[in-house]
Amino acid sequence: MQVSVVTSVVAGQTTVATEDVEKFMTAISDQLGDDYTFTLDADYGASLDTDDADVYLVYFGSQANLTAAQKSKMIIFYSDDDVQSGLIGRFVDMLKQLKQK
Repeated sequence: MQVSVVTSVVAGQTTVATEDVEKFMTAISDQLGDDYTFTLDADYGASLDTDDADVYLVYFGSQANLTAAQKSKMIIFYSDDDVQSGLIGRFVDMLKQLKQK
């Protein structure tokens, strides 16, 4: 399963630090194993305009900036608190459930 982690969909938006998102992404990836491929989209949601990913983890603060076409994708939102706390269990569980379908 291909997962794209999107840091922001609007230029100039303050989000969590890219380094922190990379740690968050790596922690989830480590729990899920080789059946999942993660990529980081720090290019303002460019991956949301392609069909390269099965699911997108998108920064919650970007929600209002998504187009209708982008909103039609399979999106799981994450927040600053998710990244800072390191609590990844719910993301691991959701991604496992999506893969089963």
